[in-house]
Amino acid sequence: MTKKRKIVITGSSKGIGKSIACKFAENNCDIFLISSNKHNLEKATFDIKNETMTNVKYCVANLKTEEGCNLVINEVKKQFGSFDTLIFCAGDTKSGEFLTQPIEDFYDGFALKFYSVVRLSKGLWNILKRKKGWLLTINGGMAHTPDPNFMVGGSVNAALQNFTKALSKKGILDGVNVNSINPGMTSTDRLISIIKGNAKREKISFAKAKKNALESLNLKRFSTPEEIAEVAFFICQTKVRHLNGTEINLDGGKKPTI
Repeated sequence: MTKKRKIVITGSSKGIGKSIACKFAENNCDIFLISSNKHNLEKATFDIKNETMTNVKYCVANLKTEEGCNLVINEVKKQFGSFDTLIFCAGDTKSGEFLTQPIEDFYDGFALKFYSVVRLSKGLWNILKRKKGWLLTINGGMAHTPDPNFMVGGSVNAALQNFTKALSKKGILDGVNVNSINPGMTSTDRLISIIKGNAKREKISFAKAKKNALESLNLKRFSTPEEIAEVAFFICQTKVRHLNGTEINLDGGKKPTI
């Protein structure tokens, strides 16, 4: 009998992270959810258990802090023991005009989306090494498309992309597959919030702001969390073990500027 796989996912209480958790759960994997929002985590846990009848654990933690990351490392080992896949989805970063945006937004962005990945990767790497597992970062298209209104996200994504690529070289030596997905604009609560902000700033309707966003990318629709989940599930399979150090752009064909 094949042993059930165990998947650890940060930022998994909603959006892309939750969709990835659901995809693995639908395929009979045990899931460990991580988020700072207890209410959303409890709801996600209930939803996934109710839909898939699989084993779901969770940890409420502030990944911006060293203490929060250490809590996750300890709880994963305590509640879950061994696991084979670590997926990083946490990382909402704030937009803003450079000269007026608080420097704290940059500190927070790097703390949540970059340093938490470094800390958790270091703290959990030996488990992945023993299991010959997978590590996946959900990064972002702004790693390659600088935008003056999204300088925090672009800077963090570029740093995370470089780190992931470098870590994949160690993965070759240790038998851990390390890859990343760069989603484009994806239909999540965060995207809705961004479009609402654009509409307010430009004094236009939400529908017009959404249309403008799509037209700027020459797209007819945004990506969906479910599409990203499908790719994430595919990447983390033994059938494609030779896929390592790969960056997959899931953005409808938007061309990078650098």
